[in-house]
Amino acid sequence: MPWLFHRWSPDPDETGVADSALHRVTPTQLFLAKQRRKLSPLMIEYLQSCLAHPFSFFEVTHCEPGQGFTLCNLLTGQMHEVLERTASQSVQVHDVIFGQLAVAQGVTLLEATSPVALPPEDKLPIFELTARVRTNADNTGIDHADIDLGMWDIELRELYLDLSDPMLYPEHDDMLNFVDDDIEIHRLIFDIDSEEKALELLRHPDARALGMCPRDELTERDGEGTLQYARFDWQDMDDAIPAELPTPLCTLWIEDGQLIAEVDFPEDADELRQIISDILGASARFVLDEVQTLDQALAIDGQDADGEKIDINDPEILALVSSHLKEHYRTWIDSALPALNGRTPRQAIADPGGRDQVEALVQHIERSSVLGMPEVDASIASMLRQELGL
Repeated sequence: MPWLFHRWSPDPDETGVADSALHRVTPTQLFLAKQRRKLSPLMIEYLQSCLAHPFSFFEVTHCEPGQGFTLCNLLTGQMHEVLERTASQSVQVHDVIFGQLAVAQGVTLLEATSPVALPPEDKLPIFELTARVRTNADNTGIDHADIDLGMWDIELRELYLDLSDPMLYPEHDDMLNFVDDDIEIHRLIFDIDSEEKALELLRHPDARALGMCPRDELTERDGEGTLQYARFDWQDMDDAIPAELPTPLCTLWIEDGQLIAEVDFPEDADELRQIISDILGASARFVLDEVQTLDQALAIDGQDADGEKIDINDPEILALVSSHLKEHYRTWIDSALPALNGRTPRQAIADPGGRDQVEALVQHIERSSVLGMPEVDASIASMLRQELGL
């Protein structure tokens, strides 16, 4: 409602009102005009501040639960010390809130805020809007701190609605039905003549020409450089899901003279088998399609090859997982990412805007729990920050 009270006004071309003089007048402006004599000076100051401060995106840079927080306006770069008891108990550092500030008697308050806090990775599309806003300001000789965000009110609100919609209206029921009815794990097994040749062909532009894009590659070689193991996801290049890391069509392994591709749906398995056969040609021979239901796959999850339950807290298991994850993220540093417009994180940090984007991605990695092992998370984040100079 604060947005309606303080920011909305009847558009003369789209809204009919009894008194035409009310066009482009917000409800708060009208209230002040009619009730000013009945209001205290403090209330007048507060409402005038609400009119003067547009909504914006703010990153939480410091938080004292139950007292307040420090907010950075992601559009203008201005810092604000905000007194706020309730919201400060439910946010974390690096969360992003969409809201409006107001100042009265030198105290900054949170007049309105979104019902959900946005995670760090959502800063990337916000940074794109920030670049547009600041470029416009630079072209007109306006200091970033003096940008009138009221001119960008519609764009800011629409971006907030796009980012918050999946959090406010998750499709849990549809997803449960989708999983129960359709998921069937297929493991397509091929015998291959050469692990090295198979990997080379799967990386080849011909594979991309067939619509497939490998990503998140992890390889292991012996002391002589011979390929021992390779694992990567294969993304359908026609997948139009606008996400930082789109859902892969399948995961592939190359090891011990075999290529194994794992996919979740029968129709994808048929398509994938044909694509792999077309790419590898005579150097690969299809052997088997192992099929498991979701329940069967979950039943063996957490077991080793002998059926023994794996102790996830075993130091050797932790060390192995940590090693694989670190290798993955070392590769990630030099991988072209859609979220960075095709640049690698190492390339993006060369300019301030790209550096902010990479920082947001690393904050997302820090926030995400990798297999529920915080000690692994910390070591990965530390490695990324050291490698990227963050």
